[in-house]
Amino acid sequence: MTAQQAKQIVKNALYRTIGETSTALRLGLNGATTLRVLMYHKINDIPDNPTTVPVGRFDEQLAQLGELGYTVVGLDAVLDHYTLGTPLPERAVLITFDDGYHDILQNALPVLTKHNCPAVIFVPVAYMEDRTPLPHEMRLVERGVSNPTLDWGLMRELDAGGVRVESHGIAHRPLADVSLDESVREIAVSKLKLEEKLGRPVRSYAYVKGSEAHFHPVHESLLKQAGYEVAFTSISRANTAATNPFRLGRYNVEPYPSRTFELVLEGACDLIAIKDTVAGTHARRIFNQALGTSTR
Repeated sequence: MTAQQAKQIVKNALYRTIGETSTALRLGLNGATTLRVLMYHKINDIPDNPTTVPVGRFDEQLAQLGELGYTVVGLDAVLDHYTLGTPLPERAVLITFDDGYHDILQNALPVLTKHNCPAVIFVPVAYMEDRTPLPHEMRLVERGVSNPTLDWGLMRELDAGGVRVESHGIAHRPLADVSLDESVREIAVSKLKLEEKLGRPVRSYAYVKGSEAHFHPVHESLLKQAGYEVAFTSISRANTAATNPFRLGRYNVEPYPSRTFELVLEGACDLIAIKDTVAGTHARRIFNQALGTSTR
């Protein structure tokens, strides 16, 4: 068993334990929830490949959404909800992808089309222009594992196919890790570049890494000034109509067993959001280093 496989087993068990306990104690979210956002990265069948959901499991998860009574909505519905107050359908779900991997076009789009599900992909624009691997892919490349990103032409093809392209900055750098001037550039230039390539407004942003340690209130202000209307974190929580639209929570989706996936959707695992605090982020970094599963 590899370290990555061991880590996945531990995570699945932890989520299941928290979810079942929260359900038994009735600690889950109440009916105020209006939106659940799912965050995927890669969809492929390459083994021992962090942040990947196998194609078959992705298909099963989309089918399960329908079986459990969830309605997958597009970004426009979410924008209208947070800018105009337009109600969302009950049990609304938005599907998102981070980082702009080629396999979203190759593997995810056919499954999304099969289930008639719209989605959003957040891309770092610098990696649409050259073949350099994303920073967190370098160790995988050294092992011969390739997860290429889209180019501009493929990005437009994906956008036309129903996976809406939005901004993930320029160089895949957390805003908290760069100067204020560089943050302005990451936010504004990525938006302008995408609008030039797509020929339409870009209205949403996904924070790189996206825990509480990776962005600050000043970055929310910069996003508003640049013309964005919503921004997505990686903090594990559902959203209500009153949620700050520049701090929307998302559930990181992994190859969960079906019951664990159900518990995540119900909000029963939201206590895991402690990992997304500043202290939790540092603890996760230490854990990954100890296990040998750190990507950088």
